[in-house]
Amino acid sequence: MHFDSNRFASDQEIGNLSGGEALKIQLIHELAKPFEILFLDEPSNDLDLETVDWLKGQIQKTRQTVIFISHDEDFLSETADTIVHLRLVKHRKEAETLVEHLDYDSYSEQRKANFAKQSQQAANNQRAYDKTMEKHRRVKQNVETALRATKDSTAGRLLAKKMKTVLSQEKRYEKAAQSMTQKPLEEEQIQLFFSDIQPLPASKVLVQLEKENLSIDDRVLAQELRLTVRGQEKIGIIGPNGVGKSTLLAKLKQFLNDKREISLGFMPQDYHKKLQLDLSSIAYISKTGEKEELQKIQSHLASLNFSYPEMQHQIRSLSGGQQGKLLLLDLVLRKPNFLLLDEPTRNFSPTSQPQIRKLFATYPGGLITVSHDRRFLKEVCSSIYRLTEHGLELVNLEDV
Repeated sequence: MHFDSNRFASDQEIGNLSGGEALKIQLIHELAKPFEILFLDEPSNDLDLETVDWLKGQIQKTRQTVIFISHDEDFLSETADTIVHLRLVKHRKEAETLVEHLDYDSYSEQRKANFAKQSQQAANNQRAYDKTMEKHRRVKQNVETALRATKDSTAGRLLAKKMKTVLSQEKRYEKAAQSMTQKPLEEEQIQLFFSDIQPLPASKVLVQLEKENLSIDDRVLAQELRLTVRGQEKIGIIGPNGVGKSTLLAKLKQFLNDKREISLGFMPQDYHKKLQLDLSSIAYISKTGEKEELQKIQSHLASLNFSYPEMQHQIRSLSGGQQGKLLLLDLVLRKPNFLLLDEPTRNFSPTSQPQIRKLFATYPGGLITVSHDRRFLKEVCSSIYRLTEHGLELVNLEDV
């Protein structure tokens, strides 16, 4: 676990540890006890990559049952042999539970295949229905025209009888339409993209660290930091828990905030540091309160699967994933030319993770991110550095 055993004899309170260090203590406490079933809630969220790998190994080799909740696709892929997928369907009005005895990657591929198959079936059914109804409308129109034109009572009775048959057939068609295969809806769509970004010149040096020390109060976390940050670079920061990754991000934030040409976007690990929890989602995003702006915000929130009541609720009542979506939307609407991201994928469901990766991979500006998410780092970052007590070292992307 790479946890300093001397900490057990120290007077340091758990509340003063980093999130990852505190989680390691929880894991040590639970795994030291005999168990038949182990429950874990987001066990990889705050752990460094080395400890995540260790925990994967523990889950893989244990003969006991482990039930865990996770948003980490890489973690799920290497540990789970059964997937329980809880989701909201029919515009988030109906709960559905799917259970498949498959590994995560196989389950994901099966979902994609089923989604494509159902989409195709729904499209075929709709085309056939439209064709049938068009033919039915022509027949109905012809009978109506003949009824209006006829002056013969016998012919009129026959046409009226035919119209009754046509109307009865119409009801059967409408009833059949209700049981047609419906176009599937993804429950976690994130329809966001950055637009109208004016990126800084790719060669422009924004930050130049030369033999800088990283410290909290009088405690030195890392020495001899060397880092050059340019306008359109996408840099990932990894490292063991407690080494000071978030502290480094805060230091870089101070440097970048002082530069007038930089419009900085920031997504903290702790959402509460940025969100105003007593406001509604609409009020938090709104800058002018004008009708046109509010309508635009409502449209964006709806595209992120917020119901209208959820848009009006205080932010403190929203889930972690919804709060994360709110911060993403705020970033997109502000149009920053440089981003600082601290664990940006931590609260998003596995079904939305690919869209999050695409959002930042296609972002035209530069960014620096602290992340323990291997897939995010590999798909988004052009370079990755490992922070240690001795400084920053460049890491091969394939070695992450």
